Amino acid sequence: MAETNTPSVDEPITRRGFVGWAAGLAGAFAALVAGVPVLGSLVAAGPPAKQGDLVRVADISTLPDGVPAALTFVDQTQDAYDYSILPHSVWVVRGSEAASGGLGLTAEADAITVFSPVCTHLGCQVFWDASTGHFVCPCHNSVFSIDGRVVSGPAPRGLDVLPTEVRDGALYVRWVDYTPAISEKIPV
Repeated sequence: MAETNTPSVDEPITRRGFVGWAAGLAGAFAALVAGVPVLGSLVAAGPPAKQGDLVRVADISTLPDGVPAALTFVDQTQDAYDYSILPHSVWVVRGSEAASGGLGLTAEADAITVFSPVCTHLGCQVFWDASTGHFVCPCHNSVFSIDGRVVSGPAPRGLDVLPTEVRDGALYVRWVDYTPAISEKIPV
């Protein structure tokens, strides 16, 4: 009969044996912790990305006529398992050429356009230069008119207009991230 080296129940466990057993148990636990999310992502996809809801930004009566106003609001978004609450800035123009679609028409006083402040070139933040009457990107000098059209610079398209709604004298805005550096307006 062949002799085995299996320790009997009566023999005490050695330090080396205990460390090996503990290391094996720790490795199995780590594999389990790392493996469950991986298996979960393979078996079932996470919830789809959910666009933020319309968020109340301002009362219409507080917005100046024909001059861009910088406003900030907080929005909650969901992308798979990532829930984010982020502040967003926007440029709001009331009763100007921008509100009439840049067609040179006389705009109604309540007509409002909300621009994303993200430059369509590479995503820098544009600012309003009151001395020139244009939106300017400080990164690569793209210049946009008050109606969001490109005046000069490398920007491939005009400023992105965000979805809005007016209810009970208040302006509501939905934040949308658009892909920069392309001529088409495509949500990210």
